Amino acid sequence: MMNRKEWIEYFESINNRKPTIQECQQALLNGEFVMEGKQATFSNNGKSVTEGAMPLPNQMNGQMVNPAYSQQMVFVKKKKFGKKTFIGLGIALFLVLATSLGLFLFSSKGTNLGGLWVNGNNAGLVYELSGKKSKLVAGHREEEIKEISIGQKVRQKFETSIEEVSDSKLKTIADFDKKYQLQTKEIILVKTKVFGYYNLIQKDGTNLVLDLFLSDLYYGSRSTKDLKKTCLFHKAAVPKVFVGKWKTYDDEDESEGELTISENGVMTTDSDDIDILNVKPLDILIAKPLKEYLVDQSGSIDNDKVQKEFAKIQKSLKSHGFQAKSVNDIYHDASKSYYYVLVDGGKRIILLEDSFNLLSYKGYLEREDTR
Repeated sequence: MMNRKEWIEYFESINNRKPTIQECQQALLNGEFVMEGKQATFSNNGKSVTEGAMPLPNQMNGQMVNPAYSQQMVFVKKKKFGKKTFIGLGIALFLVLATSLGLFLFSSKGTNLGGLWVNGNNAGLVYELSGKKSKLVAGHREEEIKEISIGQKVRQKFETSIEEVSDSKLKTIADFDKKYQLQTKEIILVKTKVFGYYNLIQKDGTNLVLDLFLSDLYYGSRSTKDLKKTCLFHKAAVPKVFVGKWKTYDDEDESEGELTISENGVMTTDSDDIDILNVKPLDILIAKPLKEYLVDQSGSIDNDKVQKEFAKIQKSLKSHGFQAKSVNDIYHDASKSYYYVLVDGGKRIILLEDSFNLLSYKGYLEREDTR
């Protein structure tokens, strides 16, 4: 059986091009090659266990329990338990669950991986770790997370991968950081049902995300600037005013379906797409306050520019019978060039598309319980 590198070389010789990430993933699923090293799952102590040691689904109950702990909890004698014994077992069980995937959201160095992450291209990545099933949402796809790993074993695995990809030019994380001007403080490996992703947490709190193949490093020589724009994510927050269930209406007041926005910005719909938002199921909302968006554009706070933009938006709103109370009610989505304006005390969100500095009315969202 070929390993990854051999398969890629074989693919190139047959097709005269490098394979895409999707082709690599499909080949792995088809068994055309194997990942280097033992096929294993990963636990949150950085050690690997074989597939046979994994707990059964009914043992997991929606949470990932470390197999090492599960194997220790075996009783060979029937005996009566006192109140103190039950309390002790309860605490022990809580500790097992607390270090599992669903409840242990923070790494050993305090990194909160859960939530919305946004890169330099305004693309979103969401780790939903607080529900019964932990999920990764990105690119209109949802993958169930099986395990999260941290520790020395993960660092060693990453170093082995970068050495292979760089033809031994990069051997350590320090070498990698020096080349790409990074300051990695820890690496978290998130493993889904069919794939996995390295999360290189930086000292400033940003997160460099690379797939298991290190595809963004393997395909051609990528500059530091390009790599960071695509793969370096910063933590973002979704304004609470957007969270909830909405009805959507176009510019002629015709219904386009229902939309639900989660606390992490994941949007689900009751239809294939909603035209007024240019939204498909599992799209991610990235909405910045107007002031913050303008600061990102110019690099500094310019009150005159803020007021000028506010006046332009207000003029467009009034032509359609709406009015914003203040600058604080206006948000911008750079990924779609949309302005979102809260009106009627937050019961409605007006959608304005910014095209070549001209605003066009697209429609509005209305909270479900307002009609």
